[in-house]
Amino acid sequence: MSHATFAAMQERIFVKSRLSLGLAQKLAATLAFTLMSVMAKFANGGYSLGEVTLFRAGFALIIIALWIALRGDFLDMLVTRRASGHLLRSTIGACGMFFGFGALRLLSLPSATAFSFATPLLTVALAALILKERVRIYRWAAVAFGLAGVLVMTGVLHAKTTGATSPTSLFGASIALAGAMCAAGAAIQTRRLLRTESTGTIIFYFMTLATMASAGLLLAGHFWPSGLPGATLMHTQIFVMPSLHDAVVLAMIGVFGGLGQIFVTESFRHADASILAPFDYASMLWALFFGYVLFDEIATPEILQGAAIVVAAGLFVIWREQRLGLIRDLETTTTTNA
Repeated sequence: MSHATFAAMQERIFVKSRLSLGLAQKLAATLAFTLMSVMAKFANGGYSLGEVTLFRAGFALIIIALWIALRGDFLDMLVTRRASGHLLRSTIGACGMFFGFGALRLLSLPSATAFSFATPLLTVALAALILKERVRIYRWAAVAFGLAGVLVMTGVLHAKTTGATSPTSLFGASIALAGAMCAAGAAIQTRRLLRTESTGTIIFYFMTLATMASAGLLLAGHFWPSGLPGATLMHTQIFVMPSLHDAVVLAMIGVFGGLGQIFVTESFRHADASILAPFDYASMLWALFFGYVLFDEIATPEILQGAAIVVAAGLFVIWREQRLGLIRDLETTTTTNA
């Protein structure tokens, strides 16, 4: 075997091992985020959404700060030129957390997970409207197809064709979709920040500001005047001292959330985003398993059918993005060579 052949073989093994590690980290991230949702369902009964969000953001901040410190670039992560951009991204993200935990309170774990799959489709729409990205007819068609799947999940199409009552809480579905919209908005703002900010900086400031925002919400809940609008809602957002058992459950929401974000970040070091993106949908398998085993929840046919439509639309968007990326790379290479 020649030296060149041996070197090429070593390179292939290295690439495959990195890819395998990236995929393993991505799957670990989907498991961690699902376990975060499981803990939230355990805790949701006796605590306000603001308190759940506080534990989610606060303990994730601890995990992420330790991760950044171990990498040896903690001080570098604090440097930012986009304070207002971080504030906007964190506000949207904190609202997304709030709605996400609200959806888990109103819906089954598989249902809440299925509605979150609308996020990539909404991101495409927002990218066109806000970032002025060029979105061709194929991706618009995928968005429309995916949103039809959302209607299937809410039971709207089922009710219109059969006259049956919607099998899914429309209010819960609305909250879940609001969370998906916030996640899409956060993704758009993250794209903007990535022009000048590192991923670690974005995550660190997001968790820091989300912790402060949820603490502020709980504080406002105690002092909100009864005569002001929103008093009924605000008075439900108060801090309740948890028992030791519940404190551990609440803390694990943040721990699993922080670990999920770390796994996602690390996975992109070893594999391309276009390869990793389809594995987000593995979270549905985790949700179906834990929903059945822990909460005796079985996804309705409408949820499964709608989720399949949304996933198919999402996979098409990913495939289309990959093709367009290859075309852009080819055009760039051709122009550079010329």
